[in-house]
Amino acid sequence: MSSEPDTWTSEGLPRPGTTIVARYRLDEGIARGGMSMIYRAHDLFHDRDVVLKILPRKLSTPRSHARFMREARLAGLVEHPNVVITHDAGLMEDGTPYIVMEHLEGRSLYQRLSRSGPLPLSEAKAVLLRVCRGVQAAHERGVIHRDLKPSNVLVQPDGAVKVIDFGLAKEIHDRSPAITGPAEALGTPSYMSPEQVFADPADERTDVWGLGVLFYELVTGTEAFPLEKRPPGPKRDAQVQRTFKAILQEEPTPATERVPALPAAVDALIGRALEKVPDDRFQSMTALGEALAAIEA
Repeated sequence: MSSEPDTWTSEGLPRPGTTIVARYRLDEGIARGGMSMIYRAHDLFHDRDVVLKILPRKLSTPRSHARFMREARLAGLVEHPNVVITHDAGLMEDGTPYIVMEHLEGRSLYQRLSRSGPLPLSEAKAVLLRVCRGVQAAHERGVIHRDLKPSNVLVQPDGAVKVIDFGLAKEIHDRSPAITGPAEALGTPSYMSPEQVFADPADERTDVWGLGVLFYELVTGTEAFPLEKRPPGPKRDAQVQRTFKAILQEEPTPATERVPALPAAVDALIGRALEKVPDDRFQSMTALGEALAAIEA
């Protein structure tokens, strides 16, 4: 890839129109994550549209580089119809890392909730059963997602469901020191499990918690542990701490209190998935999925 100044932004990102590693043409930037830029791109070798994720030079540190490459490696381990496909990953000529994923149409559950409110129970069940299968497949490959939330689940026009974004994923039995630094986020506060709040080791049951929080929001249209949307600053920090306190010490308002038409089994499932102590939760995605399938919609 050319390193001429006009092909790079001030943030150290290649501009749309640039072709990297002589194969991927960057068509347009479509999203910006906390530590990455996501482009719609075209794979010239296979003649197909793809999504390409790049770590900006400006944000590249040994820690962020290691996190990015871990995401690429772990996402590539999981092959399942309900998990986004990772086609390729590597380094540009200057060492900038990238990940290439399948191009997906459709909307995230976050967009669906924002536009239309809570899902009917039957639809929420159908979506979450597919999420359970995809996450269980990740667990069987030794990978935990650790960041399940509405924006990380895409529903395609044909109804296909895809779990995306393995940026916080970790191997289940990995007890090595955290790559995330003390000043970096470990997740989205409202969706973090108690063990994530405490920075304790996480396992499959952290994703069980994530599914419980996701189920609650899909059927009620409200976060189980709300976080007021504020810009960075002291007030934001105080709100995050209140949210963490709720996660550690409080129970969300029962789903049936917010939506009286829901069956009591919904509260029972959510309550068990959101037990503060991991040993008290469903012990696997398979067990949670079986309980979910048994709920009469």
